[in-house]
Amino acid sequence: MDFYSRQAAARGQTRWLIFAFAVSLLVIALALDFVLFTFFAARNGHGLSALDYAQSNPAQALFCTFAVMGVLALASLYKSMELRGGGGVVARSLGGVRVSSDTTDLKLRRLHNVIEEMAIASGVPMPEVYVLEQESAINAFAAGHTPANAAVTVTQGALDRLSRDELQGVIAHEFSHVLNGDMRLNVQLMGWVFGLFVIALIGRMILQFSPRNRRSNNGLIAVGFAVMVLGYVGLLAGRILQAAVSRQRERLADASGVQFTRNPQGLRGALVKIAALPEGSKLVAADAEQAAHMFFADALSRVFATHPPILERIRELDPHFDPRELERVAAEPDQEPSPDEFAVHGAGIGRAAGVVQSSAASRSAEAFPLFAATAAGATAAPNVATSASPAEAVVTQVGRPETEHILHAQAVRLALPDSLREIVGSPGKAQALVLALLVSGEPAIRERQLAMLAKSVGPANLSVLERMLPIAQSLAPMLRLPALQQLFPALRRTTAAQRKALAQLASDLIHADARIDVFEFCLAKLLEMLLNDGLSARAPHGTLSLEDTESEISALFATLAQLGSQNERAARMAYEAGMSTVLPMHRPAFAPLENWAKELGKALPRLEQLHPFAKKVVIEGLVKTISNDEVLTEEESELLRTVCALLHCPLPPLLPTVAGEAPTPDTDPA
Repeated sequence: MDFYSRQAAARGQTRWLIFAFAVSLLVIALALDFVLFTFFAARNGHGLSALDYAQSNPAQALFCTFAVMGVLALASLYKSMELRGGGGVVARSLGGVRVSSDTTDLKLRRLHNVIEEMAIASGVPMPEVYVLEQESAINAFAAGHTPANAAVTVTQGALDRLSRDELQGVIAHEFSHVLNGDMRLNVQLMGWVFGLFVIALIGRMILQFSPRNRRSNNGLIAVGFAVMVLGYVGLLAGRILQAAVSRQRERLADASGVQFTRNPQGLRGALVKIAALPEGSKLVAADAEQAAHMFFADALSRVFATHPPILERIRELDPHFDPRELERVAAEPDQEPSPDEFAVHGAGIGRAAGVVQSSAASRSAEAFPLFAATAAGATAAPNVATSASPAEAVVTQVGRPETEHILHAQAVRLALPDSLREIVGSPGKAQALVLALLVSGEPAIRERQLAMLAKSVGPANLSVLERMLPIAQSLAPMLRLPALQQLFPALRRTTAAQRKALAQLASDLIHADARIDVFEFCLAKLLEMLLNDGLSARAPHGTLSLEDTESEISALFATLAQLGSQNERAARMAYEAGMSTVLPMHRPAFAPLENWAKELGKALPRLEQLHPFAKKVVIEGLVKTISNDEVLTEEESELLRTVCALLHCPLPPLLPTVAGEAPTPDTDPA
């Protein structure tokens, strides 16, 4: 099942869960009505049954029904709104401690490096990183509504007991949840189940505060007990829903995690250690129950398991697994990282580093051959059949980073300046670097921009920004967007008002020279995505068809064709190459856009609402457009990956390949 199929499946599963949740609410509400009507009938002494009482008092019956449904719905809405703050809210609710990017602790640094590499390889913003320091078990989870507000959390036991390969396997598993829509579904389940839990809390409160010294209060106590029981029955139904969804998604995540790293031994080793150690994956946190369905492995002992049995998961990765191995693993010492692990080794990483360094040697967006390996008879990706077209090969990589992308990500991480680690730990410096990336190298425009900033940010903030300018100017073109994505955790810690102010300042800087380039457009749109995903929890995909968005698709393809072509004739050919895939029967004729940034900016929000399978066709067409001249410029790469990010279809880096040569990992750096 590819990325688009999983997104469509997640949509269908969400609809089914909403229906099941609504039915659960209705059943619980009717059961509570029965309890209340029985109590009222007995208290009034009419000797009526609950149904007779409801029929004789319809206004009261309707009021009680709507009141119960309202309490359930409001409680679920309250929890859902609380969780809109992103995965960090869930992590902190369980006692998670945020990991700073400039930490000197080797275990934390290794964790941060692994997550950073996976984010770069996946094409998603860097998530926040948390550790559950009080948990000695081996476990982890990812939470958030979208990759832009995600957080990855691991236990202290995972840091202590897992090697780098094993930790990478666990993180790859969690990133599959981020990329495949599971994370959003898990957070929604938390909000919905909380509504059912509130009914149980109300019943407990009635029991707690009901006087015990009067016989007339016996009925109220009985009502409280019945409400509490019904609440826990509803909560049990919610837990069953969570468990049913989680078991299926965990199997898919194991398979995806292995695909990401091409190293099943890493994930296998982590599962074996969980099975071998006494504490296993079980947590001690009191609030772990609400998030049990999110974790890498069973966090609690429950009647309805949220994960497949651990030995079953191991055997799916290694059919020849011998249970006697557990005794040996249990006796192994903790995995202490050494400083040597943080060096770069291996030919695979060396090749990837060579690509990064060659780009870093020049500020210009040089074109390089696209799909060279495919042209020579090799595959564009290790898992893509040789019969697949180059465009199809790229499309299958959406949401599915592979070995060469992780090697490239390791090289990119090492190529980023060390000073960036200090910046990403400070929201103020992160905002300053974003603005510094937009300051022009032309003296006249630069002077105008700095004068504009001096009026808006004040002397102290301007001084910080000026210190960021050399860092921004030193970044090679292919490092700018990865650097920007590393700033997202710090930018998430700013208030909504600060984010809006940053977006406005960025817009002012972009328009200071009356023109907009591709990088400026990409940066502005990624900031807009950060703001929108932080303030809303809307679904990442919609139901629109390709025909519904014909004009918006035309604007998108015309933009890519214009920016990647030397003249109008070449642009027209590139446009037709892509549009013939997307709208083969009828499509708008190519028309050059005078203001491509404005037209594309208007088109993207509607294209975001395309059905996942429609997005797959659009991305395939875009790749055909930009590859029509068989070269890929840095501008085309930046814009394509930004468009994919805005469509919530994260695309790994597009890498030039050498015919007959596929990079393989030798030694992973910590």
